[in-house]
Amino acid sequence: MKLTLLTLAVVLISACATMQSTDPSQLSFKIPKGSALTLNKALDIPADKTHATLQFGKVVTDRERKDYDLNCRFDVREFGPTTVQPEVFKIRRSESGQEWISQAAGLLRYYTDVFLDSDKGTDVIKLTCQQQGYRMDTPFTVSDMEATLGDYFTFTYQQSDSAP
Repeated sequence: MKLTLLTLAVVLISACATMQSTDPSQLSFKIPKGSALTLNKALDIPADKTHATLQFGKVVTDRERKDYDLNCRFDVREFGPTTVQPEVFKIRRSESGQEWISQAAGLLRYYTDVFLDSDKGTDVIKLTCQQQGYRMDTPFTVSDMEATLGDYFTFTYQQSDSAP
């Protein structure tokens, strides 16, 4: 009887597990290791900043950024002003999560960090896409990130080793 209950519990738990998707428009999609992020056109880093912010496909200032809408921040090590030239960056890894802004209000920050490497020595660190929302909101997808980045950036996904 105990073995039957244990087997049933394992089956039920594994039925609840989500499968990783290969579709960037699905929440279960994870950027595959070995993928790349291409900067398609020059991106200016403003004076006294170490990042450029993109939202709705355009570069915006930190003051113009709307926190409740998805926005992406491209971080470099050195302060600007500088211009990052078009380049293909290797994606070392990515992490998605959420953190509390205010538990009392149920306000969260949803985010995805994409850690980048440059073969050209560009002092790039990462791309962070984020938006504020409430506990009952759905986090954003990688397709949502692509739309936010507009024509400035393009993801190229590494194919899975298990593909036919």
